[in-house]
Amino acid sequence: MTPSDAQAQIQDLRRQLQSLLEAAHANERKLDRFDALERRLVAVSSMEELVNLLLVDCRADFGLDAAELWLLDPDGELSRALPSLPMVKAPQLLDNHGPLKDIFGAARTTRLIGPGHDEALLRKAFDPQATVRSAALLPLIRQGLLIGSLHFGANDPERYDAASGTKFLDRLSAIAAIAIESMLNRERLRRAGMTDGLTGVHNRRYFDHRSLIEFSQAVRHRYPLACLFLDIDHFKAINDGHGHPAGDEVLRQVGGLIQRSLRTGDLAARYGGEEFVVLLPRTDLAGAREVAERIRQMVQEAPFVMPEGGTVSATLSAGLAMLSSDATSFAELLSAADRALYEAKRAGRNRTIADTEGETA
Repeated sequence: MTPSDAQAQIQDLRRQLQSLLEAAHANERKLDRFDALERRLVAVSSMEELVNLLLVDCRADFGLDAAELWLLDPDGELSRALPSLPMVKAPQLLDNHGPLKDIFGAARTTRLIGPGHDEALLRKAFDPQATVRSAALLPLIRQGLLIGSLHFGANDPERYDAASGTKFLDRLSAIAAIAIESMLNRERLRRAGMTDGLTGVHNRRYFDHRSLIEFSQAVRHRYPLACLFLDIDHFKAINDGHGHPAGDEVLRQVGGLIQRSLRTGDLAARYGGEEFVVLLPRTDLAGAREVAERIRQMVQEAPFVMPEGGTVSATLSAGLAMLSSDATSFAELLSAADRALYEAKRAGRNRTIADTEGETA
């Protein structure tokens, strides 16, 4: 070997060493970023923070061009909890496993998709407006169940190579799945503390808290606030004639009819026994009367299906009151609605009466 050949070989070895050092430093920086992300995932305190971290912060921290989060939500838990949250980007909620099976099949392992491979899958996994050329699709698995998926996309076709390792991504998906399950469990506990277990509407304790807030807001901003007191007619007869399980089923289904009749921002609660109370912020007398009559008619027309088969009929009476301009407490509005309900009962039941007029709707 000539001196010039030896020198060239040394230079080549130095370049290889430098390349290895740079790769090692890059991996170290990547590891630091993943470690920081994992710490933040473990420390999140709300579903809003978690979603923003995965879809917004991850995209910025890792220089991604697209990020998507799919979460399985067959019972509508997340759809009820997430719409009110101020998120920059919302997750896609799935009512079945079909889309997840299309991505992961039976393997349920991280998939790296490069150029020329599974382009149809890339179009499914990301917003149609995105120009993703390569992607990492991470399954979110908890206790052996696939609960969703996290998608990282890049316009650079070389960003994710199908032959590359997925160690960091696998760990990230595991930590993200734990954080998501933790937030779901926390949300379930929170809802259990403010929800009536039988009917699914809010409980009396939550209503007492929320009603004071709604009263304060209505007084401060001078907007109308309507209150409905709803009571199932002859409920004792339903229990006596069909049994308490039948009565419970009527209560549960009436709660569902009330909830479906309300807007986002309205409040329904089980006040006690067979009584429900509804608050309608920014709703005038005509609008509140319309809501009360819609609920009353839905209950009157509904065939309440019993657990053992067959149906039971039921009706309800409604008392309606509007917050007066000189009210000094929410209790005044509640008492007015209660008086109107008493009048509806006294007038023959299955009707709506407004305290402000004392007339049948």
